[in-house]
Amino acid sequence: MRWGIIGTGGIAETMADTIRHMEDAVVTAVASRSEERAQRFAAAHGIPAAFDSAEALALSDDVDCVYVASSNHNHLEDATISLLNGMPVLCEKPVTTSLGDAEQLVGTARSTGTFLMEGMWMRFQPFWAPMIEWLDQGRIGELHYIAADFGFPAEPDPTRRWFDPSQGGGALLDVGIYPLTLACLLAGPPERTAHVAVPAHTGVDAQTAVLLRHDRGVLSVLGSSFVADTSIEATICGPDGRIHLASPFHHSPRLTLWSKDRLVDELDTSYAGSGYRWEVREVQRCVAEGLHESPMHPLDDTLMVMRVIDGIAAEL
Repeated sequence: MRWGIIGTGGIAETMADTIRHMEDAVVTAVASRSEERAQRFAAAHGIPAAFDSAEALALSDDVDCVYVASSNHNHLEDATISLLNGMPVLCEKPVTTSLGDAEQLVGTARSTGTFLMEGMWMRFQPFWAPMIEWLDQGRIGELHYIAADFGFPAEPDPTRRWFDPSQGGGALLDVGIYPLTLACLLAGPPERTAHVAVPAHTGVDAQTAVLLRHDRGVLSVLGSSFVADTSIEATICGPDGRIHLASPFHHSPRLTLWSKDRLVDELDTSYAGSGYRWEVREVQRCVAEGLHESPMHPLDDTLMVMRVIDGIAAEL
């Protein structure tokens, strides 16, 4: 499949490198709002075509699918242009910066019958399937409690996306989306939410702690931070034991199963190479089969998490 990448930042670099090492995918075009940046990126990665807009890329006859890797606040526009031109889209998380925008984007994909998937690469990692299998087997008993955190000391530059309100900055949206997605996919949408946040000098949240109550009394305690070096681990607990996702939990290299502080089972889920290749393969599989959404990560799951984020963000 021939991919076009919109954006020239760090995640675009990662995806270009990922696809370069895949046998069934190739990057044939890149687009940026700056033609100079697009040309520089293309030259650095051996990409044949460089465009100065998302629309120009979407109109290319040499592109089969688009990866939106632009800044968070540009996701809606760039993905919409691609969808309206019939281009299947993998849109980097967060898919947009608000629930309203996410609903609009999903509506566009569904009304045009064009494939769209959020780039939540965690969902396609090798640890995910065995984690679900352990839960389905009842190895910890009924799910009662989830704890997860994601934090690192980000550069406090007000012009970078982490701290810039105009770019959809803030710890909750940028990294808090990982523990929130884990909790919501395992326990379902929350019935109640509570949170406390510490603002950064730019007004976005520097760190946020979130408490969710899901159906059947399941609790999730989740943290995100741009000022603290957190463990980036997750623990999933029931009466008979707990599953621990080793750091970094969103692409965990090791699963362990514990009961009363005794190690019961463990599984090596580490791998060599890029962890983004599995989401690329899922998009290619879905497009080849004529699907408009991924059954592994459907758009309703994306909207569920965005609904939680939007509710919390409105009160920050």
